[in-house]
Amino acid sequence: MTSCFKDDESESLGETSGFLPGDGIVTYSGYAPLADRPVRIHFHIPVNGDMKKMPVLFVFPGLERNADDYLNAWRAEASNREVIVFVFEFPTETYSTAQYIEGGMFQGNTLLDRSEWTFSLIESVFDTVRKDTGSSRNKYDMWGHSAGAQFVHRYLTFMPDTRVDRAVSANAGWYTLPDVDVAYPYGLKNTDVAMTSRVASLFARKLIVHLGTADTDRNGLNTSAGAEAQGANRYQRGKYYFSEAKRISTKDGCSLNWDKYEVAGVAHEYAKMAAAGAKILY
Repeated sequence: MTSCFKDDESESLGETSGFLPGDGIVTYSGYAPLADRPVRIHFHIPVNGDMKKMPVLFVFPGLERNADDYLNAWRAEASNREVIVFVFEFPTETYSTAQYIEGGMFQGNTLLDRSEWTFSLIESVFDTVRKDTGSSRNKYDMWGHSAGAQFVHRYLTFMPDTRVDRAVSANAGWYTLPDVDVAYPYGLKNTDVAMTSRVASLFARKLIVHLGTADTDRNGLNTSAGAEAQGANRYQRGKYYFSEAKRISTKDGCSLNWDKYEVAGVAHEYAKMAAAGAKILY
């Protein structure tokens, strides 16, 4: 691929051969089990500062998979705060909605080997980021909005042995509750997480539930019985998810390391949530 790096102000990205200072897009096929289904990673590495020391942020867009728009939303924040940002675009041709938001754990009703999960390529990307940038960072942060928020909170739920530090789930449409009595995908019943030790480990992770208080439009919502039981809209469902985590962790005698932040007056608006998320993370 031709290398075509841009400055911090650019919004037109070119295909690049690796993650180097500036802006670009890498078509990533470096994770062998999913090599035939590459993902496009839109990135911004500030040209000022030492990229080896900068925090690493992985961003996951909504159902439209509009990674370029999400990078535009994060670019100024990344430059100002000296953060390197990588936005994941899972092509709709090779990653269905379920393979994206539920991490590709199933093929129909069959649970796949963990190596074949969509979730499993994230750690491989982090290895490549560290190699290309020389990063001294041993952990990465995650931020997802809407469908991307579903990916993020399930990643923390079902991928316990990863190097993610803080994860922000912003305005998800519905959730997999940390409840072993509710069947998957709305809870953990019949999953390998449905053991007290694993749930306690989930509660110990640094998950931030991030909600716009005006995200109350039902357009595009999952209206299944399992989703509707979580609330009438995204704002209510996010509050319910967090309140259930508090209830269950208290019942089980576990510490809860999660936080909830609300952004007053913001609806289903990824750019405004990104700006608020940057202040929380950095």
